[in-house]
Amino acid sequence: MKFSGDSKVIFLLAALLVAPSTIVAQPLAADSQSPASDVEPAVEQAPSNSQLLYFERPVALDAQGNATAAEALPSDQQIRAPESSVFVDLTPQQQEYLQRLQDIDNYEQMLEQLEYDGGAWSAQLAEELSTLGNLLYAQGDYEQSIEVFDRAVHVNRVNYGLYSTQQIPLVKRIIESHIALGHWAEADQQQQYAFYVQSKAYGVRDPRMAEVFESLARWNITSFYRGLDPDPSARLLETYMLFRAAANTVAFHFGTADPRYVSLLRDVAGASDMVTRFTPAGTVTATATNPNIRRVSEFVGVPNDQVRVPNGGGEGALRRILEFYSDDDRPATHENLLLRVQALAELGDWYMMEQRRQGALEAYADAWNLLMTMEDGSTLAQQFFDHIVFLPTFSRFEEEQREAFQVSPDFGAKQGYVDVSFDVSRYGRAGNFAILAVEPAGMTRVDMMAINHLRSLTVRPRVEAGETLATTGERYRVPFWYRESPAPAEVAAE
Repeated sequence: MKFSGDSKVIFLLAALLVAPSTIVAQPLAADSQSPASDVEPAVEQAPSNSQLLYFERPVALDAQGNATAAEALPSDQQIRAPESSVFVDLTPQQQEYLQRLQDIDNYEQMLEQLEYDGGAWSAQLAEELSTLGNLLYAQGDYEQSIEVFDRAVHVNRVNYGLYSTQQIPLVKRIIESHIALGHWAEADQQQQYAFYVQSKAYGVRDPRMAEVFESLARWNITSFYRGLDPDPSARLLETYMLFRAAANTVAFHFGTADPRYVSLLRDVAGASDMVTRFTPAGTVTATATNPNIRRVSEFVGVPNDQVRVPNGGGEGALRRILEFYSDDDRPATHENLLLRVQALAELGDWYMMEQRRQGALEAYADAWNLLMTMEDGSTLAQQFFDHIVFLPTFSRFEEEQREAFQVSPDFGAKQGYVDVSFDVSRYGRAGNFAILAVEPAGMTRVDMMAINHLRSLTVRPRVEAGETLATTGERYRVPFWYRESPAPAEVAAE
């Protein structure tokens, strides 16, 4: 697909040329047996060729070794499967399946009649093509649904113009079909096209662009975890700038009281943290050999020589949140004070992740002291600080990671867990690990993977009287998703 570029529109051509990549997952060995949890049903033993996909957020264990009820991870509640996935067992829905087949046949006949009566480019034809595409998608015929949706897009553009926003829902369905097929590079191309169309239709100063900025930013996070780019530097920097543009757009058009404002600032901090952690030093500066960064800088109106890794971007966003809740014009209500405490704690978390320990200790102490000014401060302090917290707190992008790794029963993924005991230093580092249980039975290397995962995380220690504490014997469950790989076909003897 070719279309003219605009210096003020982000359109990363390099991203469109990357071949789709697969999830890198290590095979897990099998020989140990572990007891099942009293809370979750026992999971059947996994074969030795299972592949680890994704670790969920660790959850605390109670004295009996059960995961905290409020933090349990039932897959039917927290992991939402893609609509009408091809992996769904259709046996209980045979009647609906057959009805869709009949509907598809009827729509194909209707389209022929519409083309005969109104021509190949009638507006009504686009609507009927959209319905047919949805039926094909529901049947799992993604290849044909893409062809139908693509045709509907062309008909739509003929009737309403090249940059008509009526085509965006159709483009999104094309994206969903490509993802279902595993065509991630093609899905990325369509995402970039959708952004291009909307930025041309609205203009970058339009208030509707806040949602457009955020949508592409979240897709970029998914693309990063999927591994679309050999070098993710440009995409991650673009993501940071998109979230920042979305937050600024909301503040300008709707005011900082809009609930999206603070949420987007947290995403700015999260994206800044990812740039810092996942891009090599110097790779996101604007140079003659890095045109993507120049395009990003032109889009946000920042001089090329000032586009660098936003080390302070996260801190700045979190400080804006703190200033928002510290404004003298805000009523000193119980809720507002708690939100200010949370903002202080999140700023301390940023400092802890950046190994700026003194700044972290001061922010936690300020949060503690603010709680002590409240009537129920001691109880609230226990709720806030009498447990460790895995960082970052401000934005984890968990939904984007789940989409990238396709951690859903509909994609053949299953859930297990590792129960671990460990100590935490007053500076937020976990150590002295001991495995308590592994489920499903028969998975051995997953315990070491869980330990390595925990070791890579920074932790907010427990806080008492404004001071961080070292603790021992923390007991947590690390839920994970895995997929059973098909066994290699046996070669028949001649």
